[in-house]
Amino acid sequence: MSAQSLIHCVQDVHVKELVKRLNWSVKIRWYVIACCNVLVLLFVLFIDQQRAALHYDYLFAVSIFLFFCNAIYQYQLRYSFNKCLNTKDLRYYLLLQIMTDFIALTLVVYTFGSIESPILIMIIPNIILATLFFTPTQSLRIVLSGLLLLLTPVLLEFMHLIPVISIVDKSFKLSLFAAPVVFFSYLFIYLLGVLFCWYLLASITSQLIKNELRLERSYQDMIQLDKQKTQATLRSTHELKAPLAAIKNYVYTVDAGYAGEVNDRLKKIIQRIGRRCDYLLNNVTDIIKLGNLKSYVVLQAQSELNNRQLQFYPLDISQYISAFIAQNKSLAIEKKITINEHSAIGNKNYIIANEQNLQLIFTNLLTNAINYSPSEGIIDIVLTQQNRHICVSIKDQGIGIEQQFIEQIFEEHFRTRQAAQFYEGGTGLGLSIVKVCSEILDAKITIESTMNQGTCVMVCFKKKE
Repeated sequence: MSAQSLIHCVQDVHVKELVKRLNWSVKIRWYVIACCNVLVLLFVLFIDQQRAALHYDYLFAVSIFLFFCNAIYQYQLRYSFNKCLNTKDLRYYLLLQIMTDFIALTLVVYTFGSIESPILIMIIPNIILATLFFTPTQSLRIVLSGLLLLLTPVLLEFMHLIPVISIVDKSFKLSLFAAPVVFFSYLFIYLLGVLFCWYLLASITSQLIKNELRLERSYQDMIQLDKQKTQATLRSTHELKAPLAAIKNYVYTVDAGYAGEVNDRLKKIIQRIGRRCDYLLNNVTDIIKLGNLKSYVVLQAQSELNNRQLQFYPLDISQYISAFIAQNKSLAIEKKITINEHSAIGNKNYIIANEQNLQLIFTNLLTNAINYSPSEGIIDIVLTQQNRHICVSIKDQGIGIEQQFIEQIFEEHFRTRQAAQFYEGGTGLGLSIVKVCSEILDAKITIESTMNQGTCVMVCFKKKE
């Protein structure tokens, strides 16, 4: 595959990322404008203008020119974030910036003595930009155009068509101009140095683009495999759910005595079968929920546009938690567990979320707190604010989690030995569902736990500005 087609492929995939990279060139240009203005100010205030050779009016003209151009570029950059640009538009936009820099740099080089000025090396940042965004052939044309612009004042001075400017001593330049062989040898060495820099940068950039394309293909393959695996799991669990539900109904029908009298020994066996059916159905249901959530994450990863604002909305987390506790207190009645709400943030604290994902997060966390707590325990739900985040903590007085298992607790089907002994009905998928929902909502989860004292799970959401 040619370098040009490689660049096209990568830019088509990452066009928004490339637009963001343009931001640093605009920022650097603002710094250059500030430096020009500072130099002009220092010259006017502290330097004897009769004795100094620096033409501050040229620097002032450069700063004015760059100011208006950069203001236009910054406006276009903000516009580009909200518009899906193609590669052609992006390159045209960048080419304007690079040529603007070359024109301004040409005047600055002339102001600081052209051939005796080290500012000639400032062409390198634009070489980097050209090799990053353009094909090798296109970037070479841009570099040659920049060199032609930069060396134009030098050649015009050599031919005595414009005044010779020197900020040190004119005798050096005049002696150089008097020896054409030495003069053109100097220009030739400079040209070779710039072209060598271009060659190195173009080679490195092409290799980086090839590696980026390989990574992109591997990433897309992984997403596709994960999608296929999730779809296969969902199909299998859906096919299992109906037969399991039928078996469960038959078991409870027999247990209720509708199929005839059942002795005590057989009744215990039937009840045990019923409990296992409940466990399997809960497991299948959780697998389906987790599979649907993973499918959503995959679709988000494959989508080029960010549709979060269309699917999520501002939600008062304080009001939601109060309503959630009121609706779910009945879950703790059987074990006589008290659920307390504590808020240190008041009302009207909005986050960007949706009720479906919040329901999955807090239902699973509260259910775990109840299932793994002793009877007549206490569960505290606390709302706090940490910097720009609203945090909801669910703290129980349950069996706790060993520190060595904290990192594994979010893995699918993972349960500690103590948890399996304390409560047989767990599927090991609840916290996996919580983790995926939190990732969808861009929330952070932390767990603190002490064995035989309890566990505190904190979920922190970004506060809406």
